[in-house]
Amino acid sequence: MATSIYGWCGKILKIDLSESRISELETMDYADRFLGGRGIATRIYWEEVGPSVRAFDPENHLIFMTGPLGATGAQGASRFEVVGKSPMLMPEGFCYGNLGGFFGPFLKKAGYDGVVISGRSAKPVYLWIHDGNAEILDGSSLWGKGVYEVRDILKKSHGKNVRFITTGVAGENMCRSANLMTDNEGSATGGFGAVLGSKNLKAVAVLGAGSPLVAKPEELKELNKLTIHLNKRDPFHAPFPEEQVRRTGQSSCFQCGLDCKYRNSFRTASGKNVVRKCQSMFVYLPWVFGRPGESAETAVDATGICNDLSLCTMEMFNVVQWLDACYKSGYLTDKQTGLDISQLGTREFFENLATMIARRQGFGDILAEGLLRAGEKLGEKARAHFSNEVSGVGDGASYSAREYPMNGLLYALEPRQPIAMLHEISWLTGLWVMNQADPKSSPVTSEVFRAAATTFWGSDTAWDLNTHQGKAVAATRIIDRTYVKDSLLLCDSAWPLMVSWNTPDHVGDPTLESRTFSAVTGIDTDEAGLHQYGERIFNLQRSILLREGRRPKVDDVPEEFNFVDPVETVFMNPEVIVPGPGKEVISRKGQTLDRDVFEEMRKEFYELRGWDPESGLQKAETLERLGLSELV
Repeated sequence: MATSIYGWCGKILKIDLSESRISELETMDYADRFLGGRGIATRIYWEEVGPSVRAFDPENHLIFMTGPLGATGAQGASRFEVVGKSPMLMPEGFCYGNLGGFFGPFLKKAGYDGVVISGRSAKPVYLWIHDGNAEILDGSSLWGKGVYEVRDILKKSHGKNVRFITTGVAGENMCRSANLMTDNEGSATGGFGAVLGSKNLKAVAVLGAGSPLVAKPEELKELNKLTIHLNKRDPFHAPFPEEQVRRTGQSSCFQCGLDCKYRNSFRTASGKNVVRKCQSMFVYLPWVFGRPGESAETAVDATGICNDLSLCTMEMFNVVQWLDACYKSGYLTDKQTGLDISQLGTREFFENLATMIARRQGFGDILAEGLLRAGEKLGEKARAHFSNEVSGVGDGASYSAREYPMNGLLYALEPRQPIAMLHEISWLTGLWVMNQADPKSSPVTSEVFRAAATTFWGSDTAWDLNTHQGKAVAATRIIDRTYVKDSLLLCDSAWPLMVSWNTPDHVGDPTLESRTFSAVTGIDTDEAGLHQYGERIFNLQRSILLREGRRPKVDDVPEEFNFVDPVETVFMNPEVIVPGPGKEVISRKGQTLDRDVFEEMRKEFYELRGWDPESGLQKAETLERLGLSELV
């Protein structure tokens, strides 16, 4: 490591709520092997949270961690990671989430790289972190309040610039899908809002005026200019009718000048100004648009209702989809649920449903345990009405392996939906699909697709999404890069920069991450060097999952529907087209993931990782090579 601390603050707060004890850890005891963010948080989890600990036990930890690029001016580096044992998983286990906005950079401005929280307070409290100080304050006045009201109270108490994470009523009532929410409506799935509630911790508020040191500020400045230039692209198109809901611009994260397609501000016909992001906009959209005469504002409001109560929008989408199917089949009635099915698609229906779940009222108490657990309680007839895209976390299994075979490996090896990895594939594929429909809408021709895939996925066959060849190699590249990205806390919207509207060949630059890291920290490395960090952190997570009971040959598989239910259509790609040989376009409509093909990919992946190809267990020499001999 460099002798001076550039990028990192050097301190991590450690809070024991049971004892009201505040201490500190040294960041640099971890950073040389695990960078920051997901890496350091996962390492602390390994050290602090035993396999027998349950999600709502005081011994569970909530570990919030920033990365070395945050608050330095580096573009797209304003996120932070949360790690802990998730109540949403079934069974409960290690999980992670990722949030954007301002909280992460402001935590660093306050002088800390992260916060590790354990224990349970005897009464409601919140943390106040400011300019190198931390206090545990009475949170009784915040308890029972929604996210928006908490925001107003904290800003009145600590100033308009205060930033925070909190949870709503759903978290207080330990609804298993309760989110963590930030001051600008960033959210993290995984049920971490419920863990916050279980600790009687309502919020963490931060404010600071400091800044981490940058080793090579002029070099970083030039790299930022290049990143912004290469990232310029076509504008976002909102899913709402312009006369009802008008997009007014982006809601950018701290110090970010990139074109963000995912966080947007809108103004409704009634005069509301709101911020909505990517998938959260769709939580109620199909049912609103399917109801004649219903205003699109209802779909916008549905996201706000979820955010204020701190309910996961992806889980709520699946819940509404399941209820709709149950009602139409006659399996559920108004009397059984306490809901008026005739109002499905209205604001009233959604608000009633969300409130019932968040407050654990009536039928909502069953759904508050999460859709998967509700299915276990209600029986096989209930589970028969699940969408075949409900994954093991209750999230939707977007971008399934039926469309993209390598996604089978990505799903199989993670404890939750690996959305950042899936985005890397779906973003490139989506731009290619757009080009097929209208060449002016995207520069990603079949030639550009192949060139970008070869460059970033490490194989000249990885681009052919209709075969399994090269997919294990591609999966290792995607996984390692994602683990680095989640440790440096680079944004999914911009990184990796696989394609660009503004290069002659439209292929992006895979070296930008390592060059930016080196400019900030003064540590010389390259793409391969960063990837080794990713491999190390991935293997650390693998050790945790094995310790908590993962059975590789049984559990390292994607959801069963991938093997048995032919895909008919997918979001933004109704004909399920993928690139074929030459300029040929192939449709995977009607396809499933072949079990034998998947087994071949998995075995090859194990071998590439240096794991036993038959058992899926890590070899001692692999862990030692990665500097993880203590895990052997």
